[in-house]
Amino acid sequence: MKAGAKAAGFVAAAIAALTLLPASASAARGDMVGGRFSDCFWNYGAFGAKDFNIAYPDAGATYWAAGFRRPPGSTLTLRGRYPHARYMGLQTYDLAGRGVDALADYQIDPLPKSTNPFRRGADRDARKRSFRVDVMDAKNPGFPLEAYAGEAARNDIYVIPDAGPMTETADGQDYELNLLMLRVYVPDKGTDLTGGVGLPKPTLTLADGTVLKGQPLCDALDSESKALGHARVPDPGALLISADSYRAMRYPSELSAPVDVFAGLMSVPRLVPETFPAVREGEWRAQYDRRYLLQLWTGDDAPGANPTPPPRNASGGFFPNVHNAYVRTAINRGFGKVAVFRGKLPTAPGTVRGQGRMGSGQVRYTSFCMNQAPVTTKVTDCAFDEQIPTNRKRIYTIAVSRKADRPKTARRACGIAWIRWDDAGDGFMDRDFGWFQIRNMLPSRSFKHAIQLTSTPGDEKAILGPYLPKLTYFDGPAAFGHSALGRCRSGK
Repeated sequence: MKAGAKAAGFVAAAIAALTLLPASASAARGDMVGGRFSDCFWNYGAFGAKDFNIAYPDAGATYWAAGFRRPPGSTLTLRGRYPHARYMGLQTYDLAGRGVDALADYQIDPLPKSTNPFRRGADRDARKRSFRVDVMDAKNPGFPLEAYAGEAARNDIYVIPDAGPMTETADGQDYELNLLMLRVYVPDKGTDLTGGVGLPKPTLTLADGTVLKGQPLCDALDSESKALGHARVPDPGALLISADSYRAMRYPSELSAPVDVFAGLMSVPRLVPETFPAVREGEWRAQYDRRYLLQLWTGDDAPGANPTPPPRNASGGFFPNVHNAYVRTAINRGFGKVAVFRGKLPTAPGTVRGQGRMGSGQVRYTSFCMNQAPVTTKVTDCAFDEQIPTNRKRIYTIAVSRKADRPKTARRACGIAWIRWDDAGDGFMDRDFGWFQIRNMLPSRSFKHAIQLTSTPGDEKAILGPYLPKLTYFDGPAAFGHSALGRCRSGK
C-alpha cells in the first residue's frame, strides 16, 4: 500500500466533493466557443492540445461539441463526409460527462454510391465518401458503449441519458438539452483538422414539416445559447476538479480544518512523501470510474472508496472517448530527470501518409501522453504509433523529460522516442509531477492484451503482458546516454 493511503473522513470528503465545483472555477464560460472550424451548430471547440486544452485531449485529436435544446416533435440529421484521418467518432453525453451513446466511423453506413473509407480494405481516398446520421430524441435502446472493433453498423445515435432528459430553463420554460461531440484523430498529411472535409452539417425538421439549415437551424436549437445570455458549457466538475479539492488530495498534511467544498466533513491530515502519489517502479492503473481514477491520490482503502472491482463505465474520466481504454501511472522528477518507458507496441493501420487502403491491426490507434493533474486536465505532449520507432520485435523506448533535459539520443534516428514533460508539472504547485498515459483504441477482439480486457485493479500487468512498459529513471540526460537503453541504435 502506498504511503498515505490510509485516511479517514478526509478521503470520503474529498471524493464526495469531486462531482461539482463552482462555475467560477471552470474554464471561463465564454472561452470555449469560436475556435477553429467551429460554426453556429458545432459551437464549442475546437478542443485539442493547442485549442482549448481541457478534459485530457489526445495531442493527435481534435474535438468539437454541440449543445442544443430540441424543439418538441423535431427531428435532427447530420450529413457529412468521412474525413481523411485515422478515426472519426460521434458521441453523446450528459452534462456530467457520462457517455450516452457512441458511433465509431466504421459503423456508419455510407450513402448510396459512397464509400466508408474506415472499413478494412476500403479506398481511403474515395472521392464519394458521404454519410448521414439521425440524432434520435430517445434513450439508448441497449447499444453497448464498448471500445471494440466490430460492432454492428447503424446510422443513428441517441441523446437521452438513462436517468431521463436533461433540461435547462430559458424564458421561463424548460427545454430538453442535448450534448453531441465529434472527434477526428490524426488527419492525413496535407489535410486540415477536419481531415479535409469540414464538419457534418445538420438539418432540423420541425413538427410542422418546416426544414431548417444554417443560422435558422441554430436559432431554433439555440445552439449558441443566445436565449441564455451566456455560453452553454457542461457541469464544470465534468471538465476538471477545483483547486481546493486537488490541494486537499495532493497536500493532505496541510489541512487543519475542513475545506468549505467538503460540506463540513472532517478532514484528517496525513504525511506523504515529496514524490506522492508516484512510486519509483510505477503504479499502473487502468481507467474505471471517476472515483477510482482519483483514488490515485485519495487511496484505495479510503472510506467511500470503490468496491473491488470498481465499475468500468463511460464516466471514468473527463468526457472520455468510449472507443478508447486507458492505463496510467504517476511519475516524479524526484526519482530522476529522465523517465524511460520500454515495452511492446501494438500493431495499427498506417494512415498519416495517405495510404491507399485502410489497413488493420491489433488496435486502431495507440498513443502515449504526458498530462497534468485533474486540477487542469491538460495534455502536455503525446506520441502516437506512427511516430514511435521500434525494433524488429516492436519494442519501443520512450524517454520523457523536460525540454532542457532531453537526451541527445532521444530522437527517431536513434530509435528512441521523446515526449515532453511540462515544466509546470501538475499545473498547480508540484512542478515535479507527471501523469503518463497509454491509450488503446478499438482493439481487435483477437488481441488478448488490450487495455479493454482489464477487469480488476491490479491485473494490468497480467493482461497487458509485454505491452505494459517497464519504467526506469535516470538522473539526467548524460546518465541515460551512457546506459544501454540510451545508446543510439542507428550508430549515429
